[in-house]
Amino acid sequence: VKRPSGMSSVLGKIGSKRQKMSTLEKSKLDWENFKEEEGIVEELAIHNRGKDGYIERKAFLERVDHRQFEIERDIRLSRMKP
Repeated sequence: VKRPSGMSSVLGKIGSKRQKMSTLEKSKLDWENFKEEEGIVEELAIHNRGKDGYIERKAFLERVDHRQFEIERDIRLSRMKP
Protein backbone atom coordinates (compact mmCIF):
# COMPACT_ATOMS: atom_id res chain seq x y z
CA VAL A 1 0.00 0.00 0.00
CA LYS A 2 1.41 3.33 -1.08
CA ARG A 3 0.97 6.27 1.24
CA PRO A 4 0.59 9.76 -0.18
CA SER A 5 3.59 11.89 0.64
CA GLY A 6 4.81 15.35 0.04
CA MET A 7 2.98 18.65 -0.05
CA SER A 8 -0.36 17.21 -1.21
CA SER A 9 -0.47 14.95 1.85
CA VAL A 10 0.15 17.86 4.24
CA LEU A 11 -2.37 20.12 2.51
CA GLY A 12 -4.95 17.34 2.50
CA LYS A 13 -4.63 16.90 6.25
CA ILE A 14 -4.88 20.61 6.91
CA GLY A 15 -7.86 21.10 4.62
CA SER A 16 -9.75 18.13 6.02
CA LYS A 17 -9.75 19.33 9.63
CA ARG A 18 -12.98 21.01 10.62
CA GLN A 19 -12.84 24.01 12.89
CA LYS A 20 -14.67 23.41 16.14
CA MET A 21 -17.37 25.91 17.02
CA SER A 22 -16.82 27.74 20.29
CA THR A 23 -19.51 28.05 22.91
CA LEU A 24 -19.83 31.75 22.19
CA GLU A 25 -20.29 31.18 18.45
CA LYS A 26 -22.86 28.44 19.12
CA SER A 27 -24.80 30.66 21.52
CA LYS A 28 -24.81 33.51 19.01
CA LEU A 29 -26.05 31.19 16.26
CA ASP A 30 -28.76 29.77 18.55
CA TRP A 31 -29.90 33.29 19.51
CA GLU A 32 -30.10 34.40 15.88
CA ASN A 33 -32.13 31.30 15.00
CA PHE A 34 -34.45 31.83 17.97
CA LYS A 35 -35.11 35.45 17.02
CA GLU A 36 -35.99 34.43 13.46
CA GLU A 37 -38.20 31.51 14.54
CA GLU A 38 -40.13 33.64 17.04
CA GLY A 39 -40.37 36.60 14.68
CA ILE A 40 -39.03 39.07 17.25
CA VAL A 41 -36.18 40.58 15.22
CA GLU A 42 -38.03 43.83 14.47
CA GLU A 43 -39.47 44.08 17.96
CA LEU A 44 -36.01 43.82 19.51
CA ALA A 45 -34.62 46.40 17.09
CA ILE A 46 -37.40 48.86 17.96
CA HIS A 47 -37.01 48.25 21.69
CA ASN A 48 -33.24 48.76 21.60
CA ARG A 49 -33.64 52.07 19.78
CA GLY A 50 -36.03 53.43 22.39
CA LYS A 51 -35.30 55.07 25.71
CA ASP A 52 -35.39 51.69 27.44
CA GLY A 53 -32.62 50.20 25.31
CA TYR A 54 -29.37 49.19 27.00
CA ILE A 55 -27.16 50.73 24.34
CA GLU A 56 -29.00 54.03 24.50
CA ARG A 57 -28.74 54.16 28.30
CA LYS A 58 -25.04 53.29 28.17
CA ALA A 59 -24.35 56.05 25.63
CA PHE A 60 -26.31 58.56 27.74
CA LEU A 61 -24.32 57.70 30.88
CA GLU A 62 -21.04 58.04 28.99
CA ARG A 63 -22.05 61.51 27.72
CA VAL A 64 -23.02 62.61 31.23
CA ASP A 65 -19.73 61.31 32.65
CA HIS A 66 -17.76 63.15 29.98
CA ARG A 67 -19.60 66.42 30.62
CA GLN A 68 -19.03 66.08 34.37
CA PHE A 69 -15.32 65.51 33.75
CA GLU A 70 -15.12 68.65 31.59
CA ILE A 71 -16.87 70.73 34.25
CA GLU A 72 -14.52 69.48 36.96
CA ARG A 73 -11.50 70.04 34.71
CA ASP A 74 -12.57 73.63 34.01
CA ILE A 75 -12.97 74.28 37.76
CA ARG A 76 -9.50 72.84 38.48
CA LEU A 77 -7.93 74.92 35.71
CA SER A 78 -9.63 78.11 36.91
CA ARG A 79 -8.26 77.60 40.43
CA MET A 80 -4.67 77.24 39.24
CA LYS A 81 -2.43 80.23 39.74
CA PRO A 82 -1.09 81.85 36.55
